[in-house]
Amino acid sequence: MNGRLSLQEVLRKLEQVQEIDIQINAIMVKKAEFPRRLIGYQTEIQSLSTKFNDKKKIVDELEKGKRQQLGALELNEERTKRSQEKLEQIKTNQEFQALQKEIESLKKNSTVIQENAKKVGDEVEKHKKELDVFEAALNDNKSKLETETAKVAEESKSFDSELKRLTGLRASAVDGIDKRHLNMYDKVRQTRTGVGIVAAAGGSCKGCNMRIPPQIYNDLQRGSELHTCPSCRRILVYKDAPRVNDPNAVV
Repeated sequence: MNGRLSLQEVLRKLEQVQEIDIQINAIMVKKAEFPRRLIGYQTEIQSLSTKFNDKKKIVDELEKGKRQQLGALELNEERTKRSQEKLEQIKTNQEFQALQKEIESLKKNSTVIQENAKKVGDEVEKHKKELDVFEAALNDNKSKLETETAKVAEESKSFDSELKRLTGLRASAVDGIDKRHLNMYDKVRQTRTGVGIVAAAGGSCKGCNMRIPPQIYNDLQRGSELHTCPSCRRILVYKDAPRVNDPNAVV
């Protein structure tokens, strides 16, 4: 841009820049939310994975114990069968009674083993049901994370495109603005919730609602020089209240 801008043109362009910056900031805020939108699912997946793996270890140990019980039962049943076959070969009453006693003991032992195996089996089924619940919740959260990740990627692509457009508009808008004034605006904007230039009307700063000293306010009305609010340090732009008889007044 050729030629030096008047103060009013500078202020008008700074307002345009601020409108663009507000849009850029709004997009950046939304982009900053992306990790939060995903972290909930990621945290839940991590928690469920830990619970699932811990429960799986319990199930594996119980199933191992059940297999050992069933193996012991099989051995005990085999011993019982062999002892019963020996009964037919026993010739003395004393040997017969001793073997009978051994068979009864083996049968009792089989009963105990069967009961223990059943208890372990019941525990396995109980923990397997809990395992199924964890697995279903885990798969559900993984599916939701995948869906949300795709949404975030699509939104991010759209936001990046819009940011590129707005950045181009900003570059055009700042053209011709004195670097000192632009730096002043940027510095205040960064410390004042993204607002670096505000209206001055009714004797007050509309950024912080503090009264403006009369001399400064008079200078603003004349448009003779750039002023900032003594309180919030934002750049001030005089906005005359519409006159009652003004046909263009907005009421």
